[in-house]
Amino acid sequence: MTEKLYYKDSYIKECEVEIVQVLKEENKVLVVLNKTPFYPEGGGQPSDTGYINGVRVKYVFEKENIIYHEVDGELECGKALCTVDFERRFDFMQQHSGEHIVSGIIYKLFKGNNKGFHLGEDYITMDIDIYPFTDDMIDSLEEEVNNAIYKNVPFKTYIVDNEGLEKVNARKKFKVDGDIRIVEVDNIDCCPCCGTHLSRTGEIGIVKILKVEKYKGMSRLYLKCGNRAYKDYKQKHNVISELNKNFSTDEYNLLKSIDNQQQLFNNLKKQLSELKNQLAIEEASKLIKSTDNNLICKRYENKSFEEIRDIGEILSEKNYILVLASEIDKKLLFINNSDMQISCGKVFKEHIKKFNGKGGGRDSMAQGAFDTLNDLKEFYSFLCEMVKGGM
Repeated sequence: MTEKLYYKDSYIKECEVEIVQVLKEENKVLVVLNKTPFYPEGGGQPSDTGYINGVRVKYVFEKENIIYHEVDGELECGKALCTVDFERRFDFMQQHSGEHIVSGIIYKLFKGNNKGFHLGEDYITMDIDIYPFTDDMIDSLEEEVNNAIYKNVPFKTYIVDNEGLEKVNARKKFKVDGDIRIVEVDNIDCCPCCGTHLSRTGEIGIVKILKVEKYKGMSRLYLKCGNRAYKDYKQKHNVISELNKNFSTDEYNLLKSIDNQQQLFNNLKKQLSELKNQLAIEEASKLIKSTDNNLICKRYENKSFEEIRDIGEILSEKNYILVLASEIDKKLLFINNSDMQISCGKVFKEHIKKFNGKGGGRDSMAQGAFDTLNDLKEFYSFLCEMVKGGM
């Protein structure tokens, strides 16, 4: 059984221990210590990392009361110095402690229960058995949570057995075999937990709920605590400051400025679409006048494939076979709306690869793309000559 120093002092950064066993399993080196400052993965919280005698500890887990440390190098039994990555440890303590406050306040305000908790490297998720979780509920929750943090009350941890558990005013009620660890914050939260926590709520700093989404009939909350919340605020503040410069406004009028800009953009987009449609109609009319049969072949040096599709869409309503190519995009459109028995998709399937092209379609229309302009031109010529030969 490994002695768990992180429960005696969650702020432990360094200590001397004894390496009692070194195991090699499936290309992994696992080290067992007589006591450890490293928290093993569990209870929704990732494991600590750090060093044992300068060798990197990358993962820690517990099995049958023994804690195993997966390391990146070779170690031998004997005395050793453990160093915990305390920046990571403190981050996890901020997140886990914040989760307790949020869970306790949700239960207090809405009688909601935390049914799932995951402490990730970037954010926390909590699954609450309430749906929907409205914006007004989020506002009330955040205010209550952060007020509880600012009271700076202590986190208490203690061990009870089943009999003692009955006397604990825990948010979660269940029975266990043997002893269980309780984490309590006066008048805020009380529940069984195996994670590491701060000594007082004030060290959490702040909690910010990022978003809420539906998950299996419940509400999944995404949140950040402490330094993560500060970094998130800093990043978003920088974005807003840059937008303020671009829109020549401040954060209080930014949304109005963006709405005005969006409206202007939509109007211009509509006008542009109308102009492009008119140009496509005019170009389609020119193509009709330039042909004396129902075959229209045309290569465009400066029109995009999108423009060609607009022209093709107009002409596809008439009795024509179209071969239209965009040289700048190296793409080609083939449409058959005539009485001639030609399947555009079949022609592409049988021949386009010979010209290093990719594409396909159905009987009435197909489109393709080419690596080089020369390949496009050769396939264009092939299609035009093939159709002429069948007329």
